[in-house]
Amino acid sequence: MGVLLFIDTQTLILIIIAFIVLIIWGPSKIPQLARSLGQSIREFKRGASESEPEPELIEIAKKLGIDPTGKSRDELLTEINNRLSQQRPAPEKPSVDPKVLEIAERLGIDTRGKSEEDLIKEINWRLSNK
Repeated sequence: MGVLLFIDTQTLILIIIAFIVLIIWGPSKIPQLARSLGQSIREFKRGASESEPEPELIEIAKKLGIDPTGKSRDELLTEINNRLSQQRPAPEKPSVDPKVLEIAERLGIDTRGKSEEDLIKEINWRLSNK
């Protein structure tokens, strides 16, 4: 009885449960039970990670023309991101006045990728240094 005083109640309960399990199923069945418990935990974790998408996510997918049936939340998010990245318009290149382009080209200025303001500054610089 003196040994039981040093064991807390939680440990005592676990020892009693283990003893009952050992009596009911026997020592040969315990490894099978542990294996089954491990498989159940793995299945639960996999199922939790492949959760059902939220209604808002399904609504967004439908608006983008994506069929959400049978898809996990992660698959749906990936498809939505892909669709949105395809729909983004290319950044518009600022339009440059054709007269400014013509003057810049006559002065031998490279016009590729430059805004109208940049071209005007370079035209003014070239004209002031002549």
